[in-house]
Amino acid sequence: MNRTRLIAGLAVVLAAPVLGAQQQYGRDSDVWRWDGRVESGRWMNVFNLNGSVDFAPSTDNMVHLVAEKRSNGREMDDIHYEVVQTGGNVTVCAIWNNNSRCEDGGMNSFHNNDHNENHSTVRFTVQVPRSVRVGAHSVNGAVSVRDVGAEVKANTVNGGVRVRNATGPVRATTVNGGVDVNTAAGPVTAETVNGNVDARMASLQGNDDMSFKTVNGSVAIYVPAQFDANFRFDTVHGGIDSDFPMTLSGRWGPRHASGTIGSGGRDLRASSVNGSIELRKQ
Repeated sequence: MNRTRLIAGLAVVLAAPVLGAQQQYGRDSDVWRWDGRVESGRWMNVFNLNGSVDFAPSTDNMVHLVAEKRSNGREMDDIHYEVVQTGGNVTVCAIWNNNSRCEDGGMNSFHNNDHNENHSTVRFTVQVPRSVRVGAHSVNGAVSVRDVGAEVKANTVNGGVRVRNATGPVRATTVNGGVDVNTAAGPVTAETVNGNVDARMASLQGNDDMSFKTVNGSVAIYVPAQFDANFRFDTVHGGIDSDFPMTLSGRWGPRHASGTIGSGGRDLRASSVNGSIELRKQ
């Protein structure tokens, strides 16, 4: 009796990982497609490891995703895709060598030495309805979002970030590359380490704070002519210039300035080490 229970219990334990595993797609094909629906205001997230992620508008109110594998001349890496649909949100992840697991709005990675031996890339092109929230994520590759996004989160580590004509808040970050945002409606937060930050907003919604940072590069911020904020700008090897009259307070100088613009309100922070800071009228 006890032996029977032990065997049954062991069978349950061994079966659990299989039952809980994500369904895998596209392992044996160079091109994989996913078509589905994401309702207005929900998130469409794409996570990549090596390669670009590009979002553009859909013409039929559906989501159309194409993932293309490319090799650098060596044997193609073991790559598959996982799809998670939760609460109306959709997350698609490219998985190398079973080293990660796709989750709602994210990817859980299990790092090991295989990550240093990747010889392939995946290029994602995604068409979505304009009113969808968009998440474009990579590690080694550029990300771009064009003419879509009720809200946008765009980030990578090695590559540039480009966002055009989003209609809501934008958060764009990288480490090695520039950040270029020209959007119909802010607020915007943008950050890099090695590259310039250029953020242009035709209009602003709400009173959310905005932050712009780089180390090796310059910061240029373009906002509507009617603009109110509490600001702080800091640079080490650069200058500060503004199209707006500033009421200065506290510490100030050619490389540090803080105070208010207009009647104040939202916090605006900008910093650089090896570059200038400019605030311009859009």
